[in-house]
Amino acid sequence: MRNDRNAGQEDPVGLLEKPIEKCLSIPPKRLELLKRLGVYRAYDMVSLFPKDYEDWTSKVPIAELVDGADASFCAIVRQKPSLFRKGRFSVLQTILEDESGVVKAVWFNQPYYLNKLEKGVTYLFRGRTKRDGKVFEVINPMFRLEDDNDVPGIRPIYPMTKGLTQNHVRTIMESILPRVLPELPEPIPDSVRKAERLCSAPYAYEKIHLPDSAAAIEEARKRLIFEELFLIIGGLKSIKMEKAASGSAATIRPDAAAKGRLQDFIRSFPFHLTDDQERVIREVAGDVALPRPMNRLIQGDVGSGKTAVAAATMCLCAACGHQSIFMAPTSVLAAQHYNNLKERFSGVGIRTDLMLGSTKAAEKRAIRSRLLSGETKILIGTHAVLSEKNEYHSLALLITDEQHRFGVRQRGALSAEAGRDLHTLVMSATPIPRTLAMILYGDLDISIIKSVPAGRMPIETYRATSDEDERIFEIMKRQIDAGRQVYYVCPQIEPGEDSEDEISSVVEQYERFRESVFREYRIGLLHGGMTSDDKDEVMRGFADGNVDLLVSTTVIEVGVDNPNASLMVIENAERFGLATLHQLRGRIGRGPHRSVCILKSDSEEKLALKRLKTVCSTTDGFVLAEKDLELRGPGDFFGTRQHGLPTLRIANLYRDAGLLARISQTVDELFKREGGLTHTESARLYDAFRRRFGLEMDRPPL
Repeated sequence: MRNDRNAGQEDPVGLLEKPIEKCLSIPPKRLELLKRLGVYRAYDMVSLFPKDYEDWTSKVPIAELVDGADASFCAIVRQKPSLFRKGRFSVLQTILEDESGVVKAVWFNQPYYLNKLEKGVTYLFRGRTKRDGKVFEVINPMFRLEDDNDVPGIRPIYPMTKGLTQNHVRTIMESILPRVLPELPEPIPDSVRKAERLCSAPYAYEKIHLPDSAAAIEEARKRLIFEELFLIIGGLKSIKMEKAASGSAATIRPDAAAKGRLQDFIRSFPFHLTDDQERVIREVAGDVALPRPMNRLIQGDVGSGKTAVAAATMCLCAACGHQSIFMAPTSVLAAQHYNNLKERFSGVGIRTDLMLGSTKAAEKRAIRSRLLSGETKILIGTHAVLSEKNEYHSLALLITDEQHRFGVRQRGALSAEAGRDLHTLVMSATPIPRTLAMILYGDLDISIIKSVPAGRMPIETYRATSDEDERIFEIMKRQIDAGRQVYYVCPQIEPGEDSEDEISSVVEQYERFRESVFREYRIGLLHGGMTSDDKDEVMRGFADGNVDLLVSTTVIEVGVDNPNASLMVIENAERFGLATLHQLRGRIGRGPHRSVCILKSDSEEKLALKRLKTVCSTTDGFVLAEKDLELRGPGDFFGTRQHGLPTLRIANLYRDAGLLARISQTVDELFKREGGLTHTESARLYDAFRRRFGLEMDRPPL
């Protein structure tokens, strides 16, 4: 039942969750374009925050225009504009002047302004300044007559997709905002809001979209940045605390015989565990000995030995009579894990099975029978292991590899079938800065493996340009002729995906290599547009040594473990984040051979060169991850697909790292205080968290 405050009004939850087309009349094509921006509901619309503003109210003298910055200024047109044409291309230019100086104004492909600019007349201009040596000009400036009564003031600039315009989005926003503002709940407790001096939710949402001053924008931004980080930290910590308080999992406490089997299993590895590995095994053993479900992330750089820790945990579980599931992101990787571990487990009397989507029905039935009887203690596979048809004798542990591909809520997908909460162990080779880990894995405890097992060959990384192609191709041929295999990575699938013609496509390179440069070699093509079966077939061929050169996109990031691959060439390396480049080169250097990664880039942009130099200078993934966050920001951290990372719409994890730590402390204090959050505060927090991030947390794996 509604309370009196909402009597006669739209149901607030219903309005916020209502599809945007049910609130406003929007043409179908425009509606589809809005969905590309993540706008499905009224709430999504008002949460589409501006990325910048056109501020026509703050004017500066020409002499104070800054290179690369947008600004508004009043100036007189000093000379009659001139127009140059070359085919369809045109350039219109003139000189603008005020009391402080002059600036050249240039408009590209906008010839219709020729008759709208009059010599000797003063206009209000707004545009981006460019200084290049002695050249000082403003590019494509918008303008109004100085005394025009229709000067816009401060206008928001929204994230955009092709086919939409700023005016489309502004019109929709101005229509929906007044209806939503009165119904926005307040998820931040009053005590926190007062301590942080934050404005109310309605005021913040109004002023971020319809500002009347720069000060109002800053006040709104402060509130909304805090709100976004508070929601995700508070929401994930509340999930974590709820699991700890209400969850009931198997207590796994080995007796002397079980400890002996575990030690025999660990001794079967062809290497000694590092101190980090031994520490993490102790942490995990301490977790599973408790009745509350373990939720732990093992974060380790490429080759740090996370799988050995996971295998030891499964052995501990089996030795105590319980079952485990090990879930990998690809069938090829799952099969490799199975082949590497089954004999080792068999040596200590533990039955292991492999279940993939391609496993034949008869074999699946046999595996299910062994799971139900308890004969099979360890099941390795892909998403096929999540089948509702699978029944277990005593399932206690779920391990996922590269967890960011599975989504937060899917961690508990098997608990109902098990009849209790499962201990969950997550492995990720993606080096994640602590600020990101707080968000991506906010409901997990974190163990970090920093050291690398002895004997691991370091990967040498070098930068090259396309002028060195001949030399690079010779190096590739020498490696293949020596019996090694090579990866060749491109940033996009088809030509023309990017507006810049020089961006390399995997299809083009594959055809070029197959028809000319490497036509005498066995070449494989791999990209995300292929079917799962086709991808698996190519990766399996590469793993089995039947492909000499694999031309691929970043789909290989978690694809296959091939110790015979010793060389990787990455085209247009400036297009990738540092973390992605590090993940990619981690595909080589897994065997006894010298391994080299070549980063090809013709970019002369200073930031790009700095980033590539950083990759060449260190093999420490955590150092690169922090640098990546600093140089590119969280939006690009995982490349174009942010494997499960909730999209932050206004906060910036590098810029706001200090605030994030403070919010985390504030949330801890809220939960620890006597009585914790009130029922109302807790409900508002969780509802707001679900509304903002729930769809992303629940989305299916990539």
